[in-house]
Amino acid sequence: MSDPISRLDQFRADTPGAPMKSAAEVRRRGDQIRRRRRTLVAAGAVAVAAVVAGPIIFLSAGFGERAIEPQPAPAPSQTPSTVAPSPSGSAPASDLTRANLPTEDDLVAEDPYPQWVLEQTYDGEGRGDHNECLPALADAGALATFRRDFIAEAGQEYADSAGTLKAVVAEFGSADEAEKARAELSDAASSCSAVDGAEVAGSLPVEGGVVTRGDIDVVTYLPEDTDTNARREVATAVVAVEDRLVVITRRRGVQDYVSPTSLQTSAVNAAYRLVGSSPPPASTSSSASSSSSSSSSATAPAAVLSDAHLVVAGSLPGLPMEGESSAVWQQVAPQPTPTLYCQGAWLSSLKAAESVSREFRLENGGSQIGKVNVTVLEFAEQKGADAAFDTVHGWLDACPASMADAKLFTARPVEAIEIGTTPEIDRAAQTLAEYAADCGGEGCDATWYDHQTVAQLGTRLVLVTHAEAGGPCPPTRACPPEEASDYTEWDNRVDQTVEATVDRAFQDLP
Repeated sequence: MSDPISRLDQFRADTPGAPMKSAAEVRRRGDQIRRRRRTLVAAGAVAVAAVVAGPIIFLSAGFGERAIEPQPAPAPSQTPSTVAPSPSGSAPASDLTRANLPTEDDLVAEDPYPQWVLEQTYDGEGRGDHNECLPALADAGALATFRRDFIAEAGQEYADSAGTLKAVVAEFGSADEAEKARAELSDAASSCSAVDGAEVAGSLPVEGGVVTRGDIDVVTYLPEDTDTNARREVATAVVAVEDRLVVITRRRGVQDYVSPTSLQTSAVNAAYRLVGSSPPPASTSSSASSSSSSSSSATAPAAVLSDAHLVVAGSLPGLPMEGESSAVWQQVAPQPTPTLYCQGAWLSSLKAAESVSREFRLENGGSQIGKVNVTVLEFAEQKGADAAFDTVHGWLDACPASMADAKLFTARPVEAIEIGTTPEIDRAAQTLAEYAADCGGEGCDATWYDHQTVAQLGTRLVLVTHAEAGGPCPPTRACPPEEASDYTEWDNRVDQTVEATVDRAFQDLP
């Protein structure tokens, strides 16, 4: 399930970066940089435990010395090596190599997109801009740079819409110079002043493993070719590891409501390559966990949520159609839409320990007439779930999402509801929002009638969307509806969706 596009300042997480070193420590590191005999020592055990804990990586910072033996480099290309001239005769030569670039296995291709595969590797920053928002790294003082471009695996579903991913690594004369460049590049990525009409879509920190400091900034803008009916998205991760930087850029075309790209896992993995090490495994098998139980390495806790907590299509109510018994719901691949239309931030901002999602669509005659989105969130503590419920309740009440334009209005205020499930829930709230449907650029009165629900039991939350198409009347028995009974069938369908979803999500709770 993809989170919604987020263009508000509160979407930036407040997690602090690793503390900056003292001036004496920076000078000592500078001397070590010139000697270039380093080994990577720390971060292993703690990083493995944090990496397997969830899809969003927040690891404890722990950085020792660089590895002496880097990973084997890919076969060289015909592109000549490009190393910036030393500013003085005493400046050190760089020992950055292609082995410090991320590989295909380091990069996460989120659903529903296929795996990233290597397209080209360059010595230097390559041909053409890798990121329209950023200046050249050579202009920022880099001693050496290398670049690697990736594309989605050809022939796979959604490959054409996946866009491109490009990684550039650079080395500077000192950790201070690298941090200065990182801050300048992050500022450039967040504003993207080089592109007219760029709008901020979201921002997140990058922490963990060997990372000194990093940020992910996402902007969108309208391309010159407006016939594409999509915005251009540029997601930029700029990560510093002492005197080195890695810049990862994801570019793609997105519709208005597509959730911003998250590059956190890929960025942390790339940081390990930057210092000549392999990233820790993304998961640990049960056999591996048991065999390592006697060692000092910590293992991640077992997952609480699974697909078993998600409603299935057969439990959703059919929509009666004229001349037919009903239209049938179909589970679909994750869609570029938020779980709740009125979401005001990425769901990751709620800081759940785990989440699982599923989406369904219902069509009739090639036209979409129904949408059901479901996300189940598990929190480490009750207070985290309580705070998340209050946040979502606020979203439903105010509908602050950026897609809430002049055509949207909320048909009723958010209100507490009862859901007849076992076990009995702690609390639940629901609202009905109405918004114009996409008519392919032509005027029409098609409207989505969207019930959005949040329910809580202990440390678990469930978010549910049940939307049906209508216009000019809601999906009621009569048009226009005149009696309360005209709403009965519609209300029952919404109730059935919510009850089936909540019952499934809370089935294992006492």
